[in-house]
Amino acid sequence: MDEQLLIREIRIEDVERVSGLLNKVTKDLIKRGINQWEYPFDRELLLEQARHHHSYVVTTEEKEIIGTFCIKDIEQINDLSLKGLNKYLYQLAIIPEYQGKNAGAVVLSFAYKLVKKLNTALYLDCWAGNEKLKQFYLRNGMSYIGDFQEEGYFISVFTYNHPQKG
Repeated sequence: MDEQLLIREIRIEDVERVSGLLNKVTKDLIKRGINQWEYPFDRELLLEQARHHHSYVVTTEEKEIIGTFCIKDIEQINDLSLKGLNKYLYQLAIIPEYQGKNAGAVVLSFAYKLVKKLNTALYLDCWAGNEKLKQFYLRNGMSYIGDFQEEGYFISVFTYNHPQKG
């Protein structure tokens, strides 16, 4: 991808556009048989994430929002207890027109730099049936932990442990 992508924290005035983006991505996933999220997306949840500074947007140089994701503190994923406080990358969505063009790798790179700076680990998960996404995470530096039951389906959990200074 020749185009420079930028990442910034979401603003309250972005919530409507991000809600539309998440609904567009969710409908596309459902159409492809990928049960990642429910449609329509919860606008109040997006507002709460923005207020707590968990949400980010991915924009083009022209300021078009083409993706979104969240990062928050986490101590546990389902039954998997984690050591200490860690970061959890979730709700990563890139509009279909930009999927496969390195936007997801830009998000992962941003998250990797953040956890390296904070000296903590990063975790994420996805629907266990999304083989394409699982392979993307593995190709981009994540390590597979395992599959875990969640409300009638399975999720695959991944981690990124940055190289320790030594």
